[in-house]
Amino acid sequence: MEIKLTQQEMHYISTVEPITGTPIIDCIERENRITFIVEKGKLGKAIGKQARNIKRLEKLFRKEVRFVEHDDDKQQFIINLFKPFKLEKVVVDEENNKVSVVVDQRDKGKAIGKAGKNITILREIAKRQHGIEELKVL
Repeated sequence: MEIKLTQQEMHYISTVEPITGTPIIDCIERENRITFIVEKGKLGKAIGKQARNIKRLEKLFRKEVRFVEHDDDKQQFIINLFKPFKLEKVVVDEENNKVSVVVDQRDKGKAIGKAGKNITILREIAKRQHGIEELKVL
């Protein structure tokens, strides 16, 4: 799927890359959250020691900032997308581009978010990065 960034998202990327020293693959701004997709192996550098970079960026943008590590493997990318929640099971239907995940029942509500806010963002990222048409939380 072709990724189309808004002017604002391009601005966020150009601001974040020098601060984190990390190449940003994608950026999605929804409501009060900006989610950055970083290259595989660069997540720790993007977050910074004691989450310094996240704190600095949240202060700068006045929004929640989240980093997700990219992976070419769909299953691993979905696991990364749902962090910090532990997934008990990830089922990838390659033929139909559908993914189902089982989240610990204690975390299910938080993973989905109030009024489905979190899962909506996760679905959009999964579609943009891996062409996943359906993402279900069981």
